[in-house]
Amino acid sequence: MPHWRIRGTVMPVITHALLYAGYALVSLTIGLALSQIGGGSGAASFLGGIAFFSACAITHGGIAAASAAGLIGRTEKRIRSDIDKLRAAQREIITDIDAIAARMEDVDRRIDAIGDTPAAIAAAPTPEIKMIDQIVDKLSRTMDQRFEDIRRISGPTETRAHGPIDIVREALIDNRVELHLQPIVSLPQRRTSFYEGFTRLKDPTGRLILPQEFIPAAERAGLMAMIDNMLLFRCVQIVRKLQQNDRRIGIFCNIAPAALADEAFFPHFLDFMRDHTDLAGAVIFEIPLSAFDARTAIEARAMAKLADLGFRFSVDKISRIDIDLPDLERSGVRYLKIPASMILEDVVRKGARPRSNITREIDAADVAAVCMRYGVDIIAERIESEDIVPEILELDIPYGQGHLFGAPRAIKESLMEETAPPADFLRSIRNKVA
Repeated sequence: MPHWRIRGTVMPVITHALLYAGYALVSLTIGLALSQIGGGSGAASFLGGIAFFSACAITHGGIAAASAAGLIGRTEKRIRSDIDKLRAAQREIITDIDAIAARMEDVDRRIDAIGDTPAAIAAAPTPEIKMIDQIVDKLSRTMDQRFEDIRRISGPTETRAHGPIDIVREALIDNRVELHLQPIVSLPQRRTSFYEGFTRLKDPTGRLILPQEFIPAAERAGLMAMIDNMLLFRCVQIVRKLQQNDRRIGIFCNIAPAALADEAFFPHFLDFMRDHTDLAGAVIFEIPLSAFDARTAIEARAMAKLADLGFRFSVDKISRIDIDLPDLERSGVRYLKIPASMILEDVVRKGARPRSNITREIDAADVAAVCMRYGVDIIAERIESEDIVPEILELDIPYGQGHLFGAPRAIKESLMEETAPPADFLRSIRNKVA
C-alpha cells in the first residue's frame, strides 16, 4: 500500500490533484491505444478510458480515506492516553498531599508533646524529627516531579493577548509591585538627605514595566490610586527600617488625590499614620501641582488632617513659577520640586517669580530664600549633567535630584518582603481589581 502521509500530515491536496491528472493522462493513452489496436469506434475507446480513470479514482479515494481514518484514530488514542496519564498524575499528587498533611499533623502533635522551652527542645528526639523532615522533602520533590510530568504531557500552554490594563491588574493581584528609590541630595555637599519612592510593576517573566507603559492604562482603569497606596504603605515601613539603623533619612511618597477623597481608604490610612506619628518629618507626601490647584474641599481637609499629625507635603510636576507661597504654607507644603532647566530658563532668564507678600523686586538669587520664609525648600530636579550644577549652586537652592546624583534603584528582595503592605490591605486590592 502506498504511503499517504508526508512528515506526519495527510498528503497535501496538490499531490492528490497531480495523481488524478496522471490517472486521466494514462486513461486517455489507454483509450487511444485501444482505438488503434482493436479498430473499435472512438466512442467505445473513450468510454473504456473513462471507466479505467473512474476505477483508479475510486481506489485512490478509498486508500486516502482509510489513511485519514487511521490518522484520526491514532490521534484520538494518543489524546486518551495523555488524559489517562494526567488523571493518574493527579491521583498521585492528591495522595502525596494527603501524606504530607498526615506527616505535618504528626509533627504538630510531637511538638505539642515536647513543649516550647529551650530545655524541652534540646531534649527532643531530633533523629525522629529529622527523619520526618526528610520524608516531607522527598514528598515535595515527588510532587514537583508530578507537576513537571503534567506540564510535559500537556505541552506549552496558549495564552491570550494581554493589554496594558490586564497587565496592571495581574501585577496588583499577584503583588508584583516593586519600590525603587532615588536619592535627593543636599547642595553643595551632595549628601543624601531623602529618597523618592517610585512604583515599578513587573510582568510574569520578571521584566520591569516602564511607567509610560502602565501609568496611562492604570489611570484609565482607575487603578493608579491603588498603586500609590501600596507605595505609601511600603515607604512607611522603609522609613521604619532606616530609623532602626539610626539613619535620619526621609522618603517622598506619591499620593493620589483620589486617595485623599476615598471614603473607604483614607480613614484607615489616617489611622495607620496616626499610629506612626513618630515618622512625621521623615515621610513626605507628594502630589502634582495640577492636583494641588484643583483640590476639592474634601481633599483639602484630608491634607489638613495629615498636617495636624505633623506630616508634610511636596508639590511636583511644576508647570509654572508663579505659585502662591502663602497657600503652600497654609496647606502644609514643605518642599517644591522644580526642574532645573525651568529654574534657569524661567527664573533666571525670564524673571518669573513665585507669588508672595513681599512687594519689593526679588532677585533670582533670592527666590530660594523667599520660599524658605514660607517654610518651603526648593528641590532642583532632573539634574542630569555637571554643567548645570554651578548655575544651580549660585541660586542657593538647598537640594538637588537627578540621574547625576543617582538613578532610581530597586530595594533588596529581602526588604521587599519585610516591608510588604498588610495582608488585609492586599486582599482588599485583589478584591477590587479582580
